[in-house]
Amino acid sequence: MKVAITVWHGRIAPLFDVSRHVLVGETDGYGRPISQLMTLQLQSDDVERKVSTLAAMGVSAVICGAISREYEEALATAEIEMDAFVAGEVSEVVTAWEAGTLRQRGFSMPGCSCPRHRCMRRGHRANGRHGGPHGGHRQNR
Repeated sequence: MKVAITVWHGRIAPLFDVSRHVLVGETDGYGRPISQLMTLQLQSDDVERKVSTLAAMGVSAVICGAISREYEEALATAEIEMDAFVAGEVSEVVTAWEAGTLRQRGFSMPGCSCPRHRCMRRGHRANGRHGGPHGGHRQNR
């Protein structure tokens, strides 16, 4: 599985929509380290172009900060799972994602008074996760 992590100055980028830099790495699942991290520069803020670039690379999960409904829906349509509203140093977030502990309050965006999995205003699947052991959120349809 390939995971893309939005980055801004060594931290998770605060807004996916305008994020231009992502780290892309591979993992073979829960509890497995992300390896072969490479930096990718996204050339456009256009929704379809950005999402199609990630999909063409085989990205199946995104870790990001805030995300607009338009981008969230485009990722969902491309069947890319999201772990959104994440904040923190990239290295700490990667370690937490690998360990399955990313849903801690310490990785929530500032101003969020509850654990991230309850902050998504658009809901999540009944088991609180989407598409795998690391969680992620996507609008129910």
